[in-house]
Amino acid sequence: MILYKIDVDAVADSLTQPFEMVHIARVDHFGIYLYLCEGAVSKHRHHTQDELFYVHGGELALSTEWGEATLHAREVAVVPRGVSHVSASLGHERTVVMFFRAQGEPEKSNGHGRISAPANGSSLPKWTIEAEARCLERPLVPRHLLQVDAMSLRITLVQDRTPWHLHEVHDELLYVEEGLLNVETGMGRLALHEGELLVVPRGTMHRLGSDVTAISLSLIHASVNATAQMGLLD
Repeated sequence: MILYKIDVDAVADSLTQPFEMVHIARVDHFGIYLYLCEGAVSKHRHHTQDELFYVHGGELALSTEWGEATLHAREVAVVPRGVSHVSASLGHERTVVMFFRAQGEPEKSNGHGRISAPANGSSLPKWTIEAEARCLERPLVPRHLLQVDAMSLRITLVQDRTPWHLHEVHDELLYVEEGLLNVETGMGRLALHEGELLVVPRGTMHRLGSDVTAISLSLIHASVNATAQMGLLD
């Protein structure tokens, strides 16, 4: 199968209409969107879906009943289902957000209640990708960062190559944070540069590698463990 990559930077640069959701990818039942944030979205909540916010550029303020969080570029946070929230751009810099949300009805056995409310109620948990990358020690072993509905967001240090492998019933989204990631299938090799993503469809034999070092984010169903995700033996 031929894979197609998406230049997220190029899509971000093309955005002109504030809060218009541009669909860029789908992984399993999850939609991935990009939007330009200017001003604020009024207070609301989603009763059946978690929402994942990744700031591509600029600053995003999240105000929730659990507390506040300010996300800078390459920071991410989840607003769990049922939590009321307001999102707004900050400062004078252009704010672009990559947004993840289930399309249709998510799996209700997952999601709600996994992230505990902050004890002091003053801040919403967030993750800084640069800091998380510095903590990576084992190449080719994805590390779970957070869960959004049934999906796991993971970060991986890629050096050398994985074995050939496939995921029979789940897609896998890959987004390059740093370096150059090679994705090989039976149709050839595709080079993913920083700021690019692709989805490896379920049932597609593939392997990942880097001639130097790459840091990638992946979104995959939480039932796929870290070693199986890379075709490694437990």
